[in-house]
Amino acid sequence: MSPAHFPWRRFAARVRRRFVEENFDQISASLAFTTLLSLVPLVAVVLSIVALVPFFPSIVEQLELSLARSLLPERGAGMIIAYVLEFSQKAANVTAVGSLALVATVLMLLLTIERTFNHVWSVRETRPWWRRLRLFAALLVLWPVVIGSVLLASSYAVTTSLGVLDELPWVRRILFKALGLVIASLFLGGLYHVLPNTRVASRDSAWAGLFAALGFLLLQKGFEFYLSNFPTYTVVYGTFATLPIFLLWLYLSWAVVLLGALVAATLPEFRGPGNSAGNGTPERS
Repeated sequence: MSPAHFPWRRFAARVRRRFVEENFDQISASLAFTTLLSLVPLVAVVLSIVALVPFFPSIVEQLELSLARSLLPERGAGMIIAYVLEFSQKAANVTAVGSLALVATVLMLLLTIERTFNHVWSVRETRPWWRRLRLFAALLVLWPVVIGSVLLASSYAVTTSLGVLDELPWVRRILFKALGLVIASLFLGGLYHVLPNTRVASRDSAWAGLFAALGFLLLQKGFEFYLSNFPTYTVVYGTFATLPIFLLWLYLSWAVVLLGALVAATLPEFRGPGNSAGNGTPERS
């Protein structure tokens, strides 16, 4: 079906109805709280893994830039990243028992996300424990290295290309923003493709990843506009304003991610019969 003949209104109404009727706003709040508890352990585990890569500092730097450009509010992004990295470095120095607790916290987050995605795709059957561990290990080990390496190579190519970017800073800003958008699309699309315990068509996860990445871009701009024109949190909380702002950002971010998941799960319904991808059938090993 061509985009011109796609029933966009019915599709949007279907996604919106599921989001409201199945209380995905409450699920977003629950995931935001779980993420707040798990964020520092998650970063600590990822950093300890990525540290084994020879060009570790460059990867971390590119991941920081990508997060700041694509997945964090422009105001406060630097402070949020600095705090998370500082706490994560301290967490990396804990004892063996503490390290197990960190890993358990990260697994709790990943299990919660997987369970939520299975709910989006109406999948009742969960993966065997060994397949879950294999998937989570791949997400923790491969994703940061692959995305950081792609960012590093792309940033180097953009910076060194033609020499014209030095004279046109606005072109560089646009290119780096576009690069962050592409990486966010790939990352989110990858999550939509591999996390649900069902077969998700690549084109569905790709479109949903792009939708969610654009949602983050709009969220960034809207958040910045709100904080600039209605500085309620800054006035009330003063120097502590970063915390409630970050909590609100986490909630809205999960709402965007879940909307993207609903997009991927709903697309097969509007392509007609003969498409079994994402129909809730459990994935087999």
